[in-house]
Parts: sequence; structure tokens; C-alpha cells
Amino acid sequence: MIDLAIQTAYQLGLYGSSARQKASGTAASEDDFLDVAASKCKEAAREVSKSEKITTESLLRAKYPNLVYNVCDASSSYWRTRNDYPHYLLYQQDLDPAELENWKPTGPNPAYADAKEIWALGNVPPGSRAVVIHPRAQERIEQDPEFAKEVAERIEAWYTFDLLRNEAIMPGCSMELSQCVAIGEDGSIVNVVTSGQPKLTYSGDPDDGEKEDFWEKRARRQTLYIRRWQEKQIAHSREISRQFTADASAQAARSKLAKMMEGDSLKKALGDTIAGVSTESVLADTRALVWGSSALPI
Repeated sequence: MIDLAIQTAYQLGLYGSSARQKASGTAASEDDFLDVAASKCKEAAREVSKSEKITTESLLRAKYPNLVYNVCDASSSYWRTRNDYPHYLLYQQDLDPAELENWKPTGPNPAYADAKEIWALGNVPPGSRAVVIHPRAQERIEQDPEFAKEVAERIEAWYTFDLLRNEAIMPGCSMELSQCVAIGEDGSIVNVVTSGQPKLTYSGDPDDGEKEDFWEKRARRQTLYIRRWQEKQIAHSREISRQFTADASAQAARSKLAKMMEGDSLKKALGDTIAGVSTESVLADTRALVWGSSALPI
């Protein structure tokens, strides 16, 4: 099966990373995530301004060199309602806008596990970052450096928030995470998707159909039994170690996430809505998922 984002009622991915950001050349502390994001955008703007025009793409590429950046209208509600929506196209450089803008379903919504488009997401390289900008927003970005910075900071705020909340819920999944954000005409976040990599499962040893001597078969089974017992012991030791690491990672993520969600800074950075849902609702749902209540821990 493909291990994709945990889907909530508003179809936002919850699948995380333990990535830790550090500010440089600023007075912001490591835990002031929005300050770090803003300061990094400003630092990137200073560097970019030395050699090229300041745009959202240039600012983001300063941090994500392999960023996939496309310009088209990706505000379709099919993004959030159809399992056969081609999300995998979002991670392709030089995407033909018509492939997304003109996409319409051709039949009933397939089951999640049956949609080939869901499986195609498993081919997206782990750690991929993608952005889709509405053409009119892109026009404004090219004319207004301040708007370009605002959009870049919004995308970076979402990336960071999404990483932290997912790490708090599902620690240890960071190496498999891919994220895409779609920006609408007005610069708001109109769609998001977060996905992971396939998990392949298998059982048993291959059987070539050849007849075996009783004692050969018994010896083979004994060898297999011993090997599996050893593997279980190793796996058990690794699981204990992994659990300690995961617990520490989740606790650190919760602490950082609580810091990030204090006050109104995050809500302001993300904008009033995310994928058609109020940002306040997204934050409230996150608080309930991570801490089991609508209030942040003291």
C-alpha cells in the first residue's frame, strides 16, 4: 500500500518531518519559527537582489534548490475530492498548465487504494517540494517584490507548520515526506497536499515447486526458523531504540509547534483560509489532534 497523508475533513496532509531550522545573522532564536522563516526570506532577498530580480521563486529556491515551481490555476476542488486527481503532475518541472486546469473526472471516484494516480505519488522523490502559482498572482509577484516576499513567507510558514504538526503525530516519517502548495489569484493558499512513499510487504519464501527430501526440508525449515528468530531479536532491539528516538522527536516537535502557534503570528502568515477552510479551524483541529484539546499546553 502507499502510505499517504492522514486526511482530515478538510483534506490537509498530516505527515511529518523532524527538520530543524536555524536562524543565521538575525536576533531571532531557533524556536521563533516565523521569525526564522521571515528572516531567511529577507536574507534570501538580499542575496537574490545582488544578482537577479526578487520573486517568490528565487526566494524559495535559495532554501530549496530542487523546488518544482509551476504557474497555473490549481484551485480546483477536485484536488480535495477526487482520488484520481493527478497530484503527481505537481512535482514535474515544466508542467503543461492545461493538464491540470482542464482536468475533469471521467467516471465515479475510484477507491483510494485502486486509483493509479495515488500510486503514482509513490514515485515522487522523498523530500520533494513543489509550488503552483496562479498566473495573476505570478504577474503581481513579478511587479511587486513585497508581495513576492509575502507569498514566499506564507509558503515557508505552511511547510514548517505542516512538518512540525505531522512530526508531533507521526514521528520518524520525515525522510518520506513530499509537500506541494497551490497559491490562488489573491496570494492565499488554495490547496495543499502532503504524501509519503510506498510500503512494500511480502511474506514467505519462494517455492520453486521441486520435491524435497524429508531431511533436507526439515533442515531448511530449521535454518529458516533460526534466521527468523535472530531477525526478530534484532528487530525488537531496533524497535526499542526507535521508540526512544520517536518519543524524543515527537516531544520536541510538540514543543516547537506550541511555540509556533502562540499568538496570531502563524495565522497572519498563513492567511485567513487554507484550501477553503478558515485558518482558525485548521489550527483548532491541529491542537485537538496533537494535544487532545482546543487549547495549547501551558
